[in-house]
Amino acid sequence: MSQTRFYYLDLLRVLLTMLVFYHHSAIAFGASGGWYYISNETTTGLTKGLLSASMGIDQAYFMSLFFFISAYLMPFSYDRKGGKSFIYDRLNRLGIPLLIYSFLINPLLVYEIYGRWGEPGFGPMWFVFTLLIFELSYAVYRHFCTKRLVLNWKYPTVAGILAFIIIMGISAFLIRLYVPVGREVLRLQLAFFPLYIGMYLLGIVAHRNHWLDKICVKDALPWFLIAIIFGIPLLLIVMSRFSEQMDSFSGGWNLHALFYALWEPMMCVGISYFLLAYGKAHWNSPMALVQKLSIDSYSAYFIHPVIVVSFIFIMELLPIPPLMRLILVCIMGIPCCFIVARGIRRMLGMVGVKM
Repeated sequence: MSQTRFYYLDLLRVLLTMLVFYHHSAIAFGASGGWYYISNETTTGLTKGLLSASMGIDQAYFMSLFFFISAYLMPFSYDRKGGKSFIYDRLNRLGIPLLIYSFLINPLLVYEIYGRWGEPGFGPMWFVFTLLIFELSYAVYRHFCTKRLVLNWKYPTVAGILAFIIIMGISAFLIRLYVPVGREVLRLQLAFFPLYIGMYLLGIVAHRNHWLDKICVKDALPWFLIAIIFGIPLLLIVMSRFSEQMDSFSGGWNLHALFYALWEPMMCVGISYFLLAYGKAHWNSPMALVQKLSIDSYSAYFIHPVIVVSFIFIMELLPIPPLMRLILVCIMGIPCCFIVARGIRRMLGMVGVKM
């Protein structure tokens, strides 16, 4: 089967990479979450609360959608290259940049910030590490299981989507009884992994059943409206009403943790489904700039922590409010990130490393 060109997936990858840049920049200026460096002057009050709410919305879908898109496109690559070439390609494309970041970029970035040599670590490249594990596991499965299990889920029905949301929510709730949000295991936040794994597997199912050839905005819109009209206001209400009990949402045998565990997949389905369907309907045509940015999006993800931290340092020199600094970091930093990414991709390509 030949691969159809999904131009809108290129655009979504670019937008998600930009969103990652914003996400980590916002944390540096006071939004909830962890990051290499928190600015010496951060947002407060309502601004801080709204930025933190946007972090929760982002977390609900953006990395999961990355996993879905990767999984949807991955079988095309395996079928075209075969098992051995596929594994070699993934070790080259994912494994080598992961090693470079973990053992060179991460320690250097810590040194840039704190003046001491940092320990090896994934940083945001945890995504690449996880994706490498997922894709190597798929290759092993394809090699040993000649009769592949194909789930004949021809189309994302209402019943199927509801079942997915409930299964993902209950799985996250149970895992968070032991590993709450914020606690790392092997430098990974396992509390979010049920949805990551679920969306990755869903991407494979979607590929085998050609979902992206069939989905339409009409079917996706109700789920999107539920997320926007119901999900976002509900989050804001809960955050304001239970602001002093936010730790209970991270995990434990309580209704707050159950609410958050179910809220995330509801938001993920609503936003991801709509972006995919709307993209197919309106963005599925070649755009020269998007194609160039898409080629560099992986390299931009790779180098964005250095660019984010560097621009935060620059913005701290300006006598302006933290929110304005955040806006300038994004406006100036995102284009710079993609420019630097192109140079890095070409440089690594000269030594045989694909990005």
